[in-house]
Amino acid sequence: MGARFDDRVTGKLDEFARRARVIHIDIDPAEVGKNRKPEVPIVGDVRHVLNELLRQTENQKEGLEARDGSLTQAWRDRIDTWKAKYPLVAPSYPDCISPQEVIVALNTAAPDAYFTTDVGQHQMWAAQFLKNGPRRWISSAGLGTMGFGMPAAIGAQVALAGETVICIAGDASILMNIQELGTLGQYNIPAKTVILNNGWQGMVRQWQQNFYGQRYSSSNMETGMPDFVKLAEAFGVKGMIVTERSELEGAIAEMLAHDGPVFMDVRVKQDENCYPMVKPGCSNDQMLGLPGGEV
Repeated sequence: MGARFDDRVTGKLDEFARRARVIHIDIDPAEVGKNRKPEVPIVGDVRHVLNELLRQTENQKEGLEARDGSLTQAWRDRIDTWKAKYPLVAPSYPDCISPQEVIVALNTAAPDAYFTTDVGQHQMWAAQFLKNGPRRWISSAGLGTMGFGMPAAIGAQVALAGETVICIAGDASILMNIQELGTLGQYNIPAKTVILNNGWQGMVRQWQQNFYGQRYSSSNMETGMPDFVKLAEAFGVKGMIVTERSELEGAIAEMLAHDGPVFMDVRVKQDENCYPMVKPGCSNDQMLGLPGGEV
């Protein structure tokens, strides 16, 4: 429904859901059948199409609910088994903070917060490790660009006065809309921004490491990186920096207690990679970083 079967979803197209029968609903006829040929193509507004489907299936409702409920529960049980067998665990290193443990600490300290993200490794880790409930996760997914997070946090905070809104950003992506610190300062919007600072364009570095023979080009951000604390203060925003694990919990508590915007620079492990991932040109069942995978 409204999906275009792009490569972010499918991986290698001719191996994506090979045994599935596809019903494709989209308001744009150019999208229907463009990448994946559906068995049932429907061109129309999703709201109208679904209402019509509900109307036509009303007489079969009880039978459908019984069958689909059984299938859904079986699928959920299978996923729960996988989660128990292969749990996501935030790594811990003796000499540095892992980016994943920062996200876990944020979620623990503010379980009911609304979270936004920029685009990059931090976005993937946030999706994996945040457990903050429905409709409290605001990300551009595969449709946005670096720099999305802080403006999204500003909008969410203005709309949800009194709620806690936290933007999780990277040290490279935050620079794409850094001028919005002026908006935060001008209106004293209390959104909090946490930078997982590894000194790299992290996702670019990971691809260069895995697929380009560790030929790193224009992805290291250490030279020319601003002092984020001074930069925040120049806009009238509270700036903070965390370099040691022992500082993390207290710094997050201080950030959340501050009645105004906060810009926190957390220095994390520089070469941490985000898995699982799929090689270019591979299908989604050929993931790197899973048990038995290549990484």
